[in-house]
Amino acid sequence: MENRTRRDREKLLREEEIVSAAEKVFLEKGFEAASMDEIARAAQFTKRTLYQYFENKEDLYFAVVLKGFKKLFAYLAQAVDDKQCGFTRIEQTCRGYYRFFKENPDTFRTFSYWGHVKKKADAGSKKKYELAEFNNLMFKSVAGVIDEGKADGSIKPGLDSDKAAFSLVFMLTGFMNQLSATGESFTKHFLLDIEDFSAYSIDLMLETLKR
Repeated sequence: MENRTRRDREKLLREEEIVSAAEKVFLEKGFEAASMDEIARAAQFTKRTLYQYFENKEDLYFAVVLKGFKKLFAYLAQAVDDKQCGFTRIEQTCRGYYRFFKENPDTFRTFSYWGHVKKKADAGSKKKYELAEFNNLMFKSVAGVIDEGKADGSIKPGLDSDKAAFSLVFMLTGFMNQLSATGESFTKHFLLDIEDFSAYSIDLMLETLKR
């Protein structure tokens, strides 16, 4: 941020304040019930100011999710040891994703509206495009590690790396969504330790990749 002009820094800080306020309102109200008026009040800006930064509520939602994805990506980068084999790095990625879910439940919940909001948004939305590009980057990173695991012999050689990455992330996300919705009541009913059950479930998913 040091190389930016003062005006650019102020603009960036204002945008960050709006995104943080929007995140809180979306969590409290849900996407549909939230309004730009409420977000403007939460951010302590006028609604006109919001529209100087974001085209509409959908655009603002994509900015909120992008912020969350960047935080998730930082968790994954911190969890992975580049000196390890491909399978171990994929395992570390999955554990890092689960740790993010446990430590940032509210941020994880904001992701759940994405499919619905994406259908409503304009095709030319800049924030929608930025989010899609970052999401693609994360998938490519996972697929790249799977490629490396196939090369070093720690991951099954016949796998389609892209499809394996998509499947793994979808299964993990679906599992954590279910855990968020019913995990405590489910595990209590079946006398399961939630952490042990989660670790076991992740191990089952990973077993499909291991050579």
